[in-house]
Parts: sequence; structure tokens; C-alpha cells
Amino acid sequence: MNGLERLKRMAESYNWVEGIASRAILEFKRTHEMLEEVFENYFQEYDISDSKFNLLVILYNSSEKGLMLSEIGDRMLVTKANITGLIDRLERQGLVKRIRDESDRRKIQAVITRKGIEFTEEVIKKYKEWSGSIMNILNDDEKSMLIKIMAKLQKGLVRMETERRIPHVTA
Repeated sequence: MNGLERLKRMAESYNWVEGIASRAILEFKRTHEMLEEVFENYFQEYDISDSKFNLLVILYNSSEKGLMLSEIGDRMLVTKANITGLIDRLERQGLVKRIRDESDRRKIQAVITRKGIEFTEEVIKKYKEWSGSIMNILNDDEKSMLIKIMAKLQKGLVRMETERRIPHVTA
């Protein structure tokens, strides 16, 4: 089954939902799943995952000194083991390098390489173009409204988590 067929089946699987709140949540979830599928295919063109891309962007936006692996993990909300694996793979591709602290060899920084910078800039440029083509179906007012609605939902979810009305959510 190709990606388009999978997306069509996914869309059809939500036809049972009644009630506007439930329908809104499921439409949001369905849209998220469809975007995940589309962007997974996009990243495959560059032989990277969305996690690798996220890590590269974090390092791209950091100082020339790079970041401690623990700091990257905090920003990406993943474990040290996951960061280590991602760094290993990106290092093999020549996109990042590790630098050990001279005074404390246990401290390791990750730094994006020149090749990593060029690669990230290329992927970001295409990512912006691609995102733009996806969002072209909405006018600017609709895009602004969508951003406001999502921000409002995110604040509400964090508030509900704080009040312990839903499982743990991170902002």
C-alpha cells in the first residue's frame, strides 16, 4: 500500500465519530498523522529522520562551541541514550562532531560541522518551500487563526495537566 492509499484509509477510519469536540480532536489527530507521513517521506529524500533534522537545527542555532549532549537531550525531550545514538549516526555522516572538555573528559559537546551547516541550510530551504506548498491551501488569515487556535489548545493542555486532569504533557 503506497502512502496515498494509507492516508485515504486513515481518513476513512474516523467516519464513526460523533460530537463536535471528539470530531475536532480526531480531525486534529488525523491531520497530524498525515503530516507525519508526508514529512517522513520528505526526510527520506535526505536520508535523515525528523529526530536527526531536529538535532541538526538545534546545533545549527547554537553557538560555535556547540552544546552539551545533556542540553540537547533536554531540548529534544529524549534520553541520553537516544541522543548518543543520533550523534553517532550524524557523526558517521560527517554532519556533527564530538568535542571532549579538556578539564573534564566526561563532558562532551556536539558541534555541527561545515558539511552539517551546508546540509542543514539545504534541508531548511527545501523544508520551508515544502511547508509553504502544503499551507498554500489556507490564506494568511486562516494560517494566523490556525496558529492562534493551536497555541490556545497547547496552553489548555498544559493547564489541564497542571490541574492533573489529563496525563503528563510537556510544553
